[in-house]
Formats: sequence, structure tokens, C-alpha cells
Amino acid sequence: MKNSRISLIMCLLMVLAFSSCRQKTIRTIEKSDVERFYLAADTSKGALSIEINVEIPVCFDDDKVLDSIRNSIISNLFGLEYVKFENDSLLKQFTTDLKTEYKLTNEPILTEMDDNSLYSFNNEHILDGFSLLSDEHIYSYGINRYVFMGGAHGLNTINYLNFNLKNGKIITESDLFMKNSSKKLTELIKKRIVEQSLEDQNSEPIKNLASTDYWSDAIKPNGNFYITDEGINYVYNPYEIGPYYLGITEVRLPYNRLKSILKQNSLVSYLIRKEKIEK
Repeated sequence: MKNSRISLIMCLLMVLAFSSCRQKTIRTIEKSDVERFYLAADTSKGALSIEINVEIPVCFDDDKVLDSIRNSIISNLFGLEYVKFENDSLLKQFTTDLKTEYKLTNEPILTEMDDNSLYSFNNEHILDGFSLLSDEHIYSYGINRYVFMGGAHGLNTINYLNFNLKNGKIITESDLFMKNSSKKLTELIKKRIVEQSLEDQNSEPIKNLASTDYWSDAIKPNGNFYITDEGINYVYNPYEIGPYYLGITEVRLPYNRLKSILKQNSLVSYLIRKEKIEK
């Protein structure tokens, strides 16, 4: 009798666990790791600092859609080869590989150096993966990565993924914008860069792009955007449309400025309707 009760309880727990994943929006879990790995016994020779904090999708109404989204996110966070790992072992495997690569790259150089050298092999890898818009239609995800491998400076990049929850596929510009709208979208992006400099009290106002160090010809839709209730925001990483010192450039495009080039009944149409109702 006792064994029967235990079995019944276990079955109920399994049913509850399964049913808890039957939901119309993406649910995630957070995984974090902070490590400092020294290159040698002499800690003055440098270390690899690792700091990771990511959200991983674990529950959704459609298992195939969930798998598709998870695989895309894991591939972009860590690499395609990490898709096969379970969520609980992902970070450990990734940090182990980072430490191995750090040692293999720098240990031979350290061996050849003079023992009195003051050079330190200090590297950093900071990674954040986070949810943005998350409703029954769209799931948006951001990846913020900072890597320093020696030299004058590290590199900070931000990349975004937007998923259609009907099929788990990444939403592209062709899903949102009308055919042959690239030129108009490019003009709007350039115009908004100037406008935002006037709107933002913390930035230096610019009259036109020609008066800046932006590479105007390089500014165009780049596929790196995230969807919000208010609009579509494009992001350009260092060296993409200008020199390093300009940093990351974010361009906010409100829906009311995009109306003429958005497809009718596009994936964001419900957000535009929602915005009108709320106003």
C-alpha cells in the first residue's frame, strides 16, 4: 500500500510538472556563473575573468517551437556545438572550454617570456542573455557580450533575436517590411540618428551625419533589431557604422514613423492596434 501511494504521488508530480509547461508565452530559467581562472601559480601573470548570466527558455505550449527557439538562443550565446548539452551542464561546459582555450593560447607565450616580465595575461568574457518582449505572439531576446583578450580595449556587442511563436522562426526584416522598402528604411534610420541626438540631453546634438564620424554609406538595415510595444529598435555595434569611440548606436523607430513601409497584417500589426487603443 505504501509503495502504491508513493507511485501515485510521483505520477501526480510528473503530471503537474508537464502541465506547468503548457503555457502560451515563453518561460525561462536563469543560469549564472562567475569564475576567475589564473594562468599560472604566480597570480600576477594574469587571469581569465568569466561572468555569465543568461535566461534559457524551458517551457512553452508547443515543444517544437520551444526547441527551435532554445536552439537558436543557445547557438548565438555559446555556439552551435552547445545545443546538445542539457541546461544544467551548459555553463559549466562553456566556461571549461573558455579556460582551456585561454590556457592553450597564452601558456606558450608565457613560457617564452622573461621571468621578470611584468606583462599580465588578463582576459575577460562577460555574457548576458535576457528576455525582452514576451507575449503570445512574439518573443524577443537580447545578447550582451563583452570580450577582452588583451590590447588597447575590449569589445562590447549587443545582438537581438525576435521569434514568431507560431513556428519558432526568427523574425526577419522581410517578415515586417514591404518589398523594396530598404531605401526608405535606411533614410529613416539616418534621420532618427540625428533626431535622437537632439532629443537626448546626455548626447551632443548633431546637425547632420556629414558633420560626424559616422560612416554614412554603411548605415542601412542590418537585421539586428528588437521589437517593442512602441516600435522597432535597430542596434549597430562598434566598427559597424563608425569608429570604436562612437560605441553602440541604438536607433528607435516608432510605429507611427514606419506605417508607410510595414506590411499590412504583419507580425507587429497587433502592437500598433494596441498602441492606438492605449492612447
